[in-house]
Amino acid sequence: MNEGQRSLIYQITSGVIRWRGYLDFILSRYATKPIDRDIRYLLWITLYQVAFMKKAHYHVIKEAVEYAKNEKGKFVAGFLNAVLRRFVNDAELRDLSPGDASRYAFPEWLVDRWTRRFGKEAADRLLAILNSEPDFTLRVNTLRITVDKAMHDLAAAGIEARAGRLSPSALIVERLTPVIASTLFQEGSLRVQGESSQLAGMAVEAAGGPVILDACAGSGTKTKQIGELCPRTRIISMDNDRKRLGLSPPTGNIVCADALRPPFRAGAFDTILVDAPCSSLGIIRKHPEIKWRREESDISRFGTLQLSLLRSLWDLLREGGRIVYSVCSFEPEETTDVIHNLAKEKKFVLENPLPFLFNKDNFLSLPHETAMDGFFIARIRKL
Repeated sequence: MNEGQRSLIYQITSGVIRWRGYLDFILSRYATKPIDRDIRYLLWITLYQVAFMKKAHYHVIKEAVEYAKNEKGKFVAGFLNAVLRRFVNDAELRDLSPGDASRYAFPEWLVDRWTRRFGKEAADRLLAILNSEPDFTLRVNTLRITVDKAMHDLAAAGIEARAGRLSPSALIVERLTPVIASTLFQEGSLRVQGESSQLAGMAVEAAGGPVILDACAGSGTKTKQIGELCPRTRIISMDNDRKRLGLSPPTGNIVCADALRPPFRAGAFDTILVDAPCSSLGIIRKHPEIKWRREESDISRFGTLQLSLLRSLWDLLREGGRIVYSVCSFEPEETTDVIHNLAKEKKFVLENPLPFLFNKDNFLSLPHETAMDGFFIARIRKL
């Protein structure tokens, strides 16, 4: 399978997952009886190509109908043909605005939640951007190469890149496969990392200190970034998943342990990054399956876990030390509510987490306002 075929398969499958609710809404208009799962999948794939890809609909429909005829028989093929051609001729349905169409492409509880919180107009913008195909963000390792030189070398390789919005080391590209195959990526001058995620590493750099703990390190993406931003700092990455930790730099200080029961002495760290497990609703654009896996109760459940993590790590922080708390969510239960609940138990002050912010005690990225992932960052100084 060549790169073009892999790219096409990815585009169709991710698009079907992204628009699954809308595609089912279409089917509900034309089918009165339950549809077998494999036939529904074939309809999803074909409807997505007809509705969202620049393909002649008659070719797509012909291929789908012929496949159904060979695999399922004439009756199923006739059903597919009827549904697909009705959609092609349904101007009312095909002319829905992106916001209105996106309302069908999200679980009802999420649409209701965001409409109550932001109002219909802003919620429609949020739904539309979260349902759009993502760009891909790279982080330039500025210990190895300048951002300008990285852009120049990518352009020489036929890869167009543009500067990020807020992170000075971010580059945005439309296609990731050629980047991964490039010399820059292979030699470690570029890494894949969302721009909002990069801001969390920048907040750790601003917090400073000679000993830093990445308490929920995962595969080590932010650990690597912090190491590049703070090359003279001792950094320890911790996670409770040994497999994920295996992806961290082999030369780093790696500890397989649970952040709810950390194996360190009190006051051991100057700064702790708590990039906490969360609902991940802020990165639906990159991972559309998230919206179908989450339930509303998950949001408060994660909020409880996040507060527990901050409590368990608190004593590891020296007096005057700092916790950088971040999540790829913009829901109050996982962001400001966590900080407010922690303030009921611990003494701290909130500091401006990022150098480009003015008179703010947190960073909140709402995708329809920033065109970035949904994200929250707070910097807490222990008193």
